[in-house]
Amino acid sequence: MMLLSKSFNVCAYHVHEMCSLTTPLSPFSHIFNRFFGDSGGAEVFGRPGSSATGVGGRGRRPSGAGDNRRKEKLAKEQAFDVHASGSAEYYRRACALQDAALELLRVGVADRITQTSNQIQDALHIPKVPIAADKLEASLVYTRYHGISKRSNALISIARKRLDALGNGSVAATSYEDLLTLCRNTYCLARETLLTTTVRTHMDILKERHGLVGMTRLASVFLIRLCTVETALYLDFFGDAKKKAKGEEEDKDAVDEEKESSSGEGNDMDDKGTSSTQLKRMGSSTTHPAAAALASQVLSEDATYRDAEFQSMLSALCSSLHRTIRRGLVSVLDLDVLCQVVSVLREERSAANSSPTTLAAARAVSAVIQDAQERLIFCANNALHKEVARFKPTPNDLNYPGKLLGEKPKTTIINDDDEEANADSEGDKKENEAAEDKKEDQTPVDDAVAAQLRVYESWFPPMRSVLRILSKIFRVVEPRVFEDIALQSVQSCTKSLKDGSIFILRNSGQIHADLFLVKHLLVSYHVLCIICLSFVVLYIHI
Repeated sequence: MMLLSKSFNVCAYHVHEMCSLTTPLSPFSHIFNRFFGDSGGAEVFGRPGSSATGVGGRGRRPSGAGDNRRKEKLAKEQAFDVHASGSAEYYRRACALQDAALELLRVGVADRITQTSNQIQDALHIPKVPIAADKLEASLVYTRYHGISKRSNALISIARKRLDALGNGSVAATSYEDLLTLCRNTYCLARETLLTTTVRTHMDILKERHGLVGMTRLASVFLIRLCTVETALYLDFFGDAKKKAKGEEEDKDAVDEEKESSSGEGNDMDDKGTSSTQLKRMGSSTTHPAAAALASQVLSEDATYRDAEFQSMLSALCSSLHRTIRRGLVSVLDLDVLCQVVSVLREERSAANSSPTTLAAARAVSAVIQDAQERLIFCANNALHKEVARFKPTPNDLNYPGKLLGEKPKTTIINDDDEEANADSEGDKKENEAAEDKKEDQTPVDDAVAAQLRVYESWFPPMRSVLRILSKIFRVVEPRVFEDIALQSVQSCTKSLKDGSIFILRNSGQIHADLFLVKHLLVSYHVLCIICLSFVVLYIHI
C-alpha cells in the first residue's frame, strides 16, 4: 500500500505539472497514458473485488488439489472480499486523481480564457469604448487569444483523447464531456462579450455614412469576414492539431506550386493578386497567419466549428445586422429602396452560403431578407390600394381620344380686372416663346425620351401604377406572393378600365370606348408577358 500511495502521489505531481502554463506537455503525456491505460483508470479500478485489478486479490493456493469444495469456498471469499483485494482503495484514489486532473484542466483552459477576457476588457475599456472595425483584427481581442490558443488546444486534446478512450457508455466519460462543454461555453461567452459592442457600433456607423442600401452591403461583407476569422480562432482552440498541421502543409505546397507556375509563365503580379484575393475570401489575415489555413482545415473535414455553442455565438453576433436594418426598414416607404435592399441581401446571402464557415451570417441575412420582403409587400399593397382600388378618375384622365392627340382640356378662368388679364396674357406669351426656344435647343435623344414619356403618360393611371409596381417587385418577392398581388391588382385595374370605358362611351361614343379598353388591355397583356410568363394564363382568364 505504501508503494501504491507513492505511485499515486508521483502521478498526481505529473498531472499538476502537465497542466501548468509554463511546463511543456510532451514529457508527461506518456506518463499520463501509461498510468491510466487505454481504457481509463476509473474504468479499470471500477470493478471492486476483481482479482484482476487488485494486487492483494491473489490468495494463497489451497492445499490439496483434489478438494473441490475448499477451492470453491476460497474463490468465493476472494471474489467478494473488497478490503482483502484492495480494489476499493485503487478505485477511490483513481477517482480522486481523475478529479484533480479535470480540475487542473479546467483551470488551464476555462479559467485562463476568463482571465484573458477580463484583462482585455480592462485594457481596452470594453464594452464602454468600442474598437474601430479596421483595427479589430490587430487589437488585443485577437492577439491575446492567439497567444493562449496553442496551450489551450494541447490541454483540450488531452481531455478529448481520454474521452475517446473511455467511450460514450462510460461513467467517467461524462466528466470529460462536461469539461469540454464548460470550456466551449466559457470561450463563446467571452468572445461574445468582447465583440458585441464593436459589431453593433460598426453597424450604426455604416448606416449613418452610407445609408440603408450601402450599409446593407458593407455590413454583410463585414459579418462574413468576422465569421471567417472567428472560425479560424475557434479551430485554434478546439480543432484537431493534426488536421490543422496537415492543412497548413497542403496550403504551403499549393502556394509554392502556384508561385512556380506563375514565375514560369511570367505573370507574377497577376497570380499574386489572385492568390491574395482567394485568401481574403477564405478569411486569411496578414496579422493572423493561422487564419490562412482555414480552408484547408475545412477541406480536411474538421467539423469542430459546427459545435452548437459556437454557432449560437456567431448567430448572436450576426443578429446586429438584423437589429440595425430592421430599425431602418420601418420608416422606408420607397419601393425602389426596398427592392435594392432585398437584391443586395440576396447577393450577400449567396456569398455567405458558398462557405461552410459563414453559415451563421447567411442565416442572419436570410432573416433580414424576410423582413425586407414583408415591408416591401406591405408598401406595394398600400400603393396599389391607394392608386388602383380607390382611384377616382378626373375628366382629364378620361379625355380620350383628345389625350392621345395632345389636346389640353378646356378650362374657364374668370378675371375681374382687365389689366391683370392683359398682364397674364403677356406673361403667357413670354413663357411660350421661352418654351419654343428651349425645344429648338433639345437634341434628338431628348426628343425620343420625351416621346416615350408621352406614351407612358397616355396610359390610364391605374394601369400605369399596376405595371410599375409589378415590374419592381417581380424579382424580389416569392413567386406565389407575386402571383397573389398581381391577380388582385389586375382585377382592380380591369374594373377601373371598364368603368372608364363606360364614361368615354357617354362622352365620345362606342368606338372610342372600345378602342380605349382594347388598347389598355393589350398593353397590360404584353407588359405582363415580359414580366412573368406564368401569370399570362391568369390574365387571359381575367
